Amino acid sequence: MSEYMMNTMYNDATESKDSGMLFNNLSELLKPRDAAKLLGMSISTIYDWHYRGKTRNIPNDLFLKINRSLYIRTDVLKRWIALQN
Repeated sequence: MSEYMMNTMYNDATESKDSGMLFNNLSELLKPRDAAKLLGMSISTIYDWHYRGKTRNIPNDLFLKINRSLYIRTDVLKRWIALQN
């Protein structure tokens, strides 16, 4: 993810509640397709994070697998994006 995109998402996520935040009205868990759309990247990037997370400094608790479905924890994603700056 480009530095510009990370800064833009961080700025959106840290704006006041009146102007709306990037993560407002999101469920606690996102499907990879929804996270990719939210972040403006391909779904294959999200799956790459899952399978190569340790080599790419992705938080260990970002992903949750329920049955055979993969989900992304919104709170961990928000915290990780905030720490990128």
